[in-house]
Amino acid sequence: LYTSTKGSFPANCSEQEYKRKLEKCYPIHPELFDKLDSVWSTLEKFQKTRGVLRFMAAVISELWQRDDRNLLIMPASVALDSPRVSSVIKEVLPNGGSWDGVISADIDGQGAVSRLIDNENSNTLGKYSACRRVARSIFIAAAPTSGPNRGVDHQHLLLACVQPGENVEKFGDALRRLSDRATYLYRDASRSWFALQPSVLRLAQDRTKDFRFVEQVFGIIE
Repeated sequence: LYTSTKGSFPANCSEQEYKRKLEKCYPIHPELFDKLDSVWSTLEKFQKTRGVLRFMAAVISELWQRDDRNLLIMPASVALDSPRVSSVIKEVLPNGGSWDGVISADIDGQGAVSRLIDNENSNTLGKYSACRRVARSIFIAAAPTSGPNRGVDHQHLLLACVQPGENVEKFGDALRRLSDRATYLYRDASRSWFALQPSVLRLAQDRTKDFRFVEQVFGIIE
């Protein structure tokens, strides 16, 4: 997958060294370990060794109980709608409890936007649960980040989601649809992340619904 679609993934993924890394980390995808090591470890409450063990124990236990059949345990596999997984996450994230609303609204759970979009497109995006996997991956890659380099770039986002036999473009489409409808998703030219505050785009979309006579408004503006 990584050698046949090189432009879609980080350049080093098509090298032999990354193949060896995949083998050593199996059945966990190295991208999940990389994010725990480089992103989550920056949090004051996240203890590098103990934190990773507690997190992975919760994730693997949940996947086992759900009889998950994915090829690897990836960032997209992390079941954020699981109380046992989310409790570990909320313990270490600043304002941990405040993330419940973000997760249930946009990322994971029965009423989440990601699941609604997948269900509306059951023959395409829903076939892969593409929106939900994209949303989970953004959260795992970027929830603890801040500053000018916050978020996850598109290539690493695809690395966290896509498995062999799946259409890479469907996950790009899932990100576009998610960004149109999600409340807490932010995007710039190359990166995506979730925040605790609704995005400006979402606020604008919500407020325009209050205008009952859009044509009259445009007429006045002109």
